[in-house]
Amino acid sequence: MPARTDTDRRHEVVLRRDVRIPTPEPGVTLSANLFRPDGPGPFPLLVTVLPYRRDIAALNGSPTERWFAERGYASLLVDLLGTGSSDGVPRPPFDPGEADDALDAIRWGAGQSWCSGAVGMWGGSYGAITTLRTAARRPEALKAIIALEGPTDPGREFVHPGGARGAFSPLASWSVSTLFNQLLPPVDDFADPNEQARWHRRLTFAPYVLDLFRNGPGSPVWPRRRIDVPAVEVPALCVAGWRDLFVDGAVRAYEELRGTKALLAGPWMHVMPQECPVTPIDFLEIAKSWWDRWLLGVDADNDAPDVRIHVQGDRPRWLAFDSWPPAGTVRTEDLAGWQRSAPPAPDPATGLQSGLWATPAGQFGLPLDQHGDDSRSLGYTSPPLPRPWLIGGRPSVTLTRPWPRVSVKLTDVDPAGRSVLICAGLACGTEDELTVPLTPTAYEVAAGHRLRVVVAPGDFPRVWPQEPPEGWPVARTLTLPVADAACGRACALPEPAEPALAGLEQQLDGEQAASWEITEDLLRDTVSLRLAGRHRIRPEDVPGGRHTLAVDQELTATAHRLDPAASTVTGHITGTVDTATGAHVTVDVTVTATANTLDAHGKVVQDGVFLLDRHWRG
Repeated sequence: MPARTDTDRRHEVVLRRDVRIPTPEPGVTLSANLFRPDGPGPFPLLVTVLPYRRDIAALNGSPTERWFAERGYASLLVDLLGTGSSDGVPRPPFDPGEADDALDAIRWGAGQSWCSGAVGMWGGSYGAITTLRTAARRPEALKAIIALEGPTDPGREFVHPGGARGAFSPLASWSVSTLFNQLLPPVDDFADPNEQARWHRRLTFAPYVLDLFRNGPGSPVWPRRRIDVPAVEVPALCVAGWRDLFVDGAVRAYEELRGTKALLAGPWMHVMPQECPVTPIDFLEIAKSWWDRWLLGVDADNDAPDVRIHVQGDRPRWLAFDSWPPAGTVRTEDLAGWQRSAPPAPDPATGLQSGLWATPAGQFGLPLDQHGDDSRSLGYTSPPLPRPWLIGGRPSVTLTRPWPRVSVKLTDVDPAGRSVLICAGLACGTEDELTVPLTPTAYEVAAGHRLRVVVAPGDFPRVWPQEPPEGWPVARTLTLPVADAACGRACALPEPAEPALAGLEQQLDGEQAASWEITEDLLRDTVSLRLAGRHRIRPEDVPGGRHTLAVDQELTATAHRLDPAASTVTGHITGTVDTATGAHVTVDVTVTATANTLDAHGKVVQDGVFLLDRHWRG
C-alpha cells in the first residue's frame, strides 16, 4: 500500500484556471480548473466532469474542490466537450461518448509530476452519470468513485419518467438553465480572444432541449444512453436522497454494482448532504475517509458499515445494515380488504402536493400534506397498524384494468388524517394487468397509523396532464418489503460544521430570495406551480473574483383540468454580467412547452448590440 500521508494537514491551495487538457482530436482541448495543494506532492487526484461550466462554479468559489485541495487532494473540474471553455461541438445530453472526455482528463492528470497516479472520480446528479459511465470503461488510473444522487437510465428516470413524456423538470427547469449556461459569456477571462471565439461559437449550437423533446418516449436513443453499471469494478460509494428525483437510480446503481461498494441514503432532496436543512451530515469528511482508504491506503474508518440508511417517519434515526434491501419479510396486502374511496371522476391535475421531490429546487420542497390530492384520486386505506412497520426496499402495486398511464403513491395517514408521502411510482402499459414499482425507501409507519395506496392518471408537473379513459382501475395488491429493525444497528454520522439552515435562510431573505407558490384559478379550473429566485455574485464575494453576475429565474407550470392539452410549463432566466473590462452583457432565455409543442428563445446583448435573437422550435 502507499505510504500513509497526514491527510489532516491543511494545505494552501494553488488554483490554475482554464488548464487545457489534450484530446485525441488535433487542436481540440478540454478546459478545467485545477485546485492543487501547495507543494511538490505527489498528491492523489479527484476528477469531476460536467456540462455546467467550471468558470460559473468558480464564481461561487468552488468550495468543495478547495476543501479537498486543502486536505491534500488535487481536484480537477472539467468542462465537457463543446460546453463552457472546452473546444469542440457538444454531444447530445447523456451521450455515452462523454466518458471519452473523462478518460482524457484522467490520463492527463495521472501523468502529471505532482500526481501520485491514484485518481478518484466523483460527482452529483450529472456528475454521477459521467462518473459511473467512465468507471464502466475501467481506466487503469481510476481507483475509486463516489456517485451522488444521479440516474442510471436518464431516459426513464428523468426525461420520460416511467415511459411517459416528462414535463416540468426536463423541459422547463433543466432545459432553461442549460440554455442559459450555453449563451452566457465567459465569466473568467472575458477579454481572452480564444474565450471570445468559443463563446460566439456556442451561440450557434442547438440547445439540449431540442434533443429531449424530439426524442420522445420509446425513442431508440434512450436505451443507448443507459449506464452499464455492472461493468464498474472499482470501489464505489453510492449516495441517495429519499426525497430526490434520482433516488431510484442512485439505489439501483448500488444494487447492480458487482465489486466493493457502499450505500449512504438519507432524507435529502436534490442537494449535497451537508447542505440539506433536513438531517444534514458532514458528507465531505465521509467522502475524505473513502478517498483515504482507496487512494492512500489509509483505512481509519474501517469499521464503517457498507449500508447506512436514515429511517424516516416514526422515530427518525440512522441505522446500519449488512445488506440492501435489509433482511426482513415481504408482505402481500390484499387491497380488497382496505377502505376504498374515489371521487366522481379522476383529476388529471393531481401531483403538486407531493412537493418538489421530482422538481429539484435546492434546499426546500419537501412533500406537503397529501390529503387534497388523495381526495381527488382513487384511494385504498388500510386499518390502523397494530405495530410499527419499517418499510425497507421497493414497494409495488399491482392493478387490473389500468389506464395506459398510472401514477401510484404510498402514504402514511396519521390519526388526524394527515397524509405523508412515503414513495411514488409511475408506469405505462397496455396489458390487462400492470405492476407499478415504487421508489425505494426506508420509512417506519407508527402503530395506529394507516397506509394508503393512491392511484391517479398522472403526476403533475412531473408528467403532462391527460384525460384518462372512463372508469377506474382496480388496485389488487400491495407488495411491501418490511425490514427487521432488529437487524439494524444504530450508527452516528457527523454533523456539518456549519448549519445547513443558514443556506436556506439566504434563499428566503435579501438578494438571494426564492419563492414557491401553488395557486388555483377557480374560474378557469387550473392549478399552477411557480418557483422564482435571484442570485447575485460580486467580485468581493469569492477568492479571485473578477466579474459581477446577477441572475433572475422564474419557472411556472399550469395544469388545465378542463383541457389538459392546454397545460404548459415555462422557464425564464435573465442574467447580466458586468465584466472587469467594462463590458455589460445581458442574456435572456425562455423555454415554453406543451405536451406537443416547444419554443425556446435566446437573446444576447452586449453593450447595446444584439449578438443573438433566435427561436428554436420542436
